[in-house]
Amino acid sequence: MAIQAETSDEWIYGQVFSAVLEQRLIPGAKLKESELCEVFGVSRTIIRRILLRLSLDKVVELRPNKGAVIATPAAEDVRQIFAARRLLEIGIIDEACEHCEAADTAALKGIVARENAAIQSGDRSGAIRLAGEFHVELARVARNRPIQELLRQLVAQSSLALALYEAPGHLLCVDDDHIDIITAVSAGDAAKSRDLMAKHLAKAEAEMKLEAPEDNNDLKSVFADVIDARAGV
Repeated sequence: MAIQAETSDEWIYGQVFSAVLEQRLIPGAKLKESELCEVFGVSRTIIRRILLRLSLDKVVELRPNKGAVIATPAAEDVRQIFAARRLLEIGIIDEACEHCEAADTAALKGIVARENAAIQSGDRSGAIRLAGEFHVELARVARNRPIQELLRQLVAQSSLALALYEAPGHLLCVDDDHIDIITAVSAGDAAKSRDLMAKHLAKAEAEMKLEAPEDNNDLKSVFADVIDARAGV
């Protein structure tokens, strides 16, 4: 069924944001307005509005006379991104432990189960998306919406860093880090939860490698599912 009123600013923003989070769009990829207009079936005005919003989230860079590209974080940017994540994610652990209920534990375990299934099936982009979703969900468990939104942006920036610096073939969180964090949080053990989160984020940062990926500027390929849906496939 073709997409109808779904093609709103928010929906298109979410599509591009998800493509970045899942590394279907990598650092340096060009976002041509004409192609995005064709992919989503909207005007340049709408696309420019969405690109501006993405630039405010530090996911897209708007370059004068050169257009929009997916941001390319430098090594120092990566260090600061993870420093910010440590401050936020370790900082909200006490609240997460205090507010975590059975339904929250089930939601977190559901994300990890899907993440592990993605890893086992070789679905790298799905595993990356779900790994990020886990961290954002913890902020929801802590009942802190502003931090939840900030983490959503930082997780996307982390995905850009992973696309640029992570060792080829490596999947995030292939061990039990996430499930161990869930166990500690659901038990209300704030001290252990903070320690586990600190080690988890430090390990993720330490695994970064200075390697550049192949470019991907084929927007129609990246958003093939959108094109198929609009065509009624």
